[in-house]
Amino acid sequence: MNNFIRDNKFFLAVAAMVGSMVGVGVFGIPFSFAKSGFGIGFLLLLLTGFLTFAVDAMFGEVVLRTKDKNQIVGYTGLYLGPVWKKVMLFAVVLSIYSALLAYIIISGDFLSNVLSPFFYLSNTVYSYLFTIILSIILFSGLKRVLAVELVLTALFIFVVLLVVGFGIPKIDVNNLKTVNLEFWFLPYGILLFAFAGMSAVPIQKEILVGAEDKLKKSILWAVLTVGVLYLLFAFTVVGVSGDVTSPDAITGLFDFLGNGIVILGSIFGVLAVGTSFLMLGAALDEVFRWDYGLKRIWSCLLTVLPPVFLFAIGLRTFIDVISLAGSLSIGLILFVLIFVYLAAKTKGDREPEYVLNIPKSMLYLMATLFAAGIVYVVVVG
Repeated sequence: MNNFIRDNKFFLAVAAMVGSMVGVGVFGIPFSFAKSGFGIGFLLLLLTGFLTFAVDAMFGEVVLRTKDKNQIVGYTGLYLGPVWKKVMLFAVVLSIYSALLAYIIISGDFLSNVLSPFFYLSNTVYSYLFTIILSIILFSGLKRVLAVELVLTALFIFVVLLVVGFGIPKIDVNNLKTVNLEFWFLPYGILLFAFAGMSAVPIQKEILVGAEDKLKKSILWAVLTVGVLYLLFAFTVVGVSGDVTSPDAITGLFDFLGNGIVILGSIFGVLAVGTSFLMLGAALDEVFRWDYGLKRIWSCLLTVLPPVFLFAIGLRTFIDVISLAGSLSIGLILFVLIFVYLAAKTKGDREPEYVLNIPKSMLYLMATLFAAGIVYVVVVG
């Protein structure tokens, strides 16, 4: 195993970031593209993919400029001080709560597709059952196993490609020609949510010990791989189902590709949701326990109850939740990371293996774009 890791560091570093990005966000992309128009969605995918790579590469330089091991919140406190550390903590917690809520919502759709022929229950009931079972597992202290996570990610990608393979022959190009400017902004937040994988950068550095100069390249290949996957999936689903594309992408394919693909996609959708729920839930639970000294019972309740409460009071629209999460919380995280990068340029205590020479005007333009997205979603909704 040690020889395998040593000989495949670059591949494992790419896989770690791909695994952190690929998740249920991919299911929201086709619906947003169908609403706005595929052309608009494609342009926004290029923009968000570029912005994601740029900020992740900047964060990679921050990690390489720092001797101590940290995560996003820690680096923010180190370079920008306690106030911005609290801002970053708020953004990270908000993003996790939003993601957990999105998982609760979409799990009901997927479980209904799989189990309704045998046990007919409403999607809402299935969502509650999913949450109860996963919360029990989370409370038991189950940790993510990297090998299992990588295998499930590979299977998840395989199913997405399977949908693409079966769907391409049934594409109607007319479905790809529509444009609806009323929903032009919808794909932006969903794509930011789907591309979010910045927390994997410190992990990539650890994987690439002795080969840290490959960190930027590993980030690039991860973003390119995920971008192509998202584009193929959106192209196929929108091309096949057009204006009847469902918010979860899979259910709307029933009349076109048959029950088998829908059930298979839903099964792996449940697996993706489940592993992501446990991973993010465990991470937030550790923040409450390690950083704030809460007892286990309180940290677990603070992890699970807020998204369950939001679901219970009626926040059950998957697309709205991940769009808000992307535009607001992920946008805020990326905004702050730009200034962490600027500070690390002068305050770092280690010589980095690569240096980005991005003009400050470009950095301020990127920060303005993220800020504009935050303002737009808050004001316009």
